[in-house]
Amino acid sequence: MEIQCECGQFRARLKAFPRNTPGRLVCYCDDCQSYLNHLGRGDLLDANGGTEVVPVYPADVEILSGREHLKCTRLSPNGVFRFSTTCCNTPIVNLRPKLPWAGFMRGVYTARGADPLDGALGPVRSRVMGRYAKGTPPAGTPDKFNLKAFATVMPFMLKGKLFKKYEPSPFFAEDGVTPIVTPYVLSKAERRAKP
Repeated sequence: MEIQCECGQFRARLKAFPRNTPGRLVCYCDDCQSYLNHLGRGDLLDANGGTEVVPVYPADVEILSGREHLKCTRLSPNGVFRFSTTCCNTPIVNLRPKLPWAGFMRGVYTARGADPLDGALGPVRSRVMGRYAKGTPPAGTPDKFNLKAFATVMPFMLKGKLFKKYEPSPFFAEDGVTPIVTPYVLSKAERRAKP
């Protein structure tokens, strides 16, 4: 599976897709909403303010082109590293160093037109953080995390930790903790800003 930004200048390959993913997940948290609104990409949120991600292991990602177009944003000094592109302002992936989780935005999988996710992964497997949703989220969405969400991601995370699937990561230097792009950290005012 290849992924790409909207204009195609950033491209990456996922070496073990769809085998090494827990599937399609939707998060309604205020952090994800703040980030996309900061980028001016609120158009990528669903009707209830949800962000769909499909996580893979960082070690299974290979950047093919466009590394020079990446930028990195953090919502706080200890926040998640959120990579997007400067060429077309496409949010790409959210991750932390030494964690076997690279949450790629749904849109990067479908940039070439056809939707490979429906056939490969089926429907959304879990929705979380419904307390931050706009309006009423889909039935069964928990306020935070629930047993279904844990059951969906914990086997993936445990396997990733056991086999150290967090390294190497193309988004971090050889030390595994320094991002390849200096992150911009949002101020509190920027984080609270409404679109």
